Amino acid sequence: MDAATVIGSSMLCHHAAVAEEQADLSAMVEDIVRAGQAEEYWWADPDMRALLHGLAADDPQSIEMGLSYLWGSFVEYPNVFRPAVPAVQYVLALLDRKAAGETVIRSPDGRLRPLRGHLLTWLSDVADAVGDVREREFVELAGYSPLESPTSAWHAVRQLRPQMYEAAAAYLDDPHLGARQEAITVAVVLVRVPELAVHRQRIAAAARAFLEARTDPVRRRWADEAFRELSPTYVADQPVETQPEPDRMH
Repeated sequence: MDAATVIGSSMLCHHAAVAEEQADLSAMVEDIVRAGQAEEYWWADPDMRALLHGLAADDPQSIEMGLSYLWGSFVEYPNVFRPAVPAVQYVLALLDRKAAGETVIRSPDGRLRPLRGHLLTWLSDVADAVGDVREREFVELAGYSPLESPTSAWHAVRQLRPQMYEAAAAYLDDPHLGARQEAITVAVVLVRVPELAVHRQRIAAAARAFLEARTDPVRRRWADEAFRELSPTYVADQPVETQPEPDRMH
């Protein structure tokens, strides 16, 4: 087989893999749409498909619009809507394929990160939204627990927490400081739960390494708080601060 044939065959395999990946992501978007249609108290934006597909695009404007939709549509305190479940799966898939590479995107709250950093932050918010603190607040507001129904979105998102942890752990050594910080943040939230507590020492070590390598006082304060929360003697009902500093290009 000559070199041209080998190159041609390799390109065909690459194109086939890309097409399969795009088909998988499209199927996940459709899962979100169907879950939204079945959610009685959830309003589906008519441009939902295009906005969600924008997260997998290459141009920053489409990604920013997709982020805005992602942030405002699936969790509305104290509710976690059913479409949040396939949305988490979609975000996990995007993180796995390292969508948008090193392109720096501005989030709806004004922070500059590669897309992976913003997606990790969103996972942190969703993980926190189904945590024990939020569940108690839901009971105080509504008079019943969202966990009473075994088919609730809360249960389904909680079942995805091990996958969310693995996604965060893959970025603990990310070369971009902002993305690494978001990976530690979501991991700190996730290792609060008993089934993931075995990873607390690893995340404490990551937070400590981040602290020791930083000179910026704001980042150091954030890392110190994250490290202290993972101490066996730490007691707190509030999540670690996830927006500790005015953003910089890193």
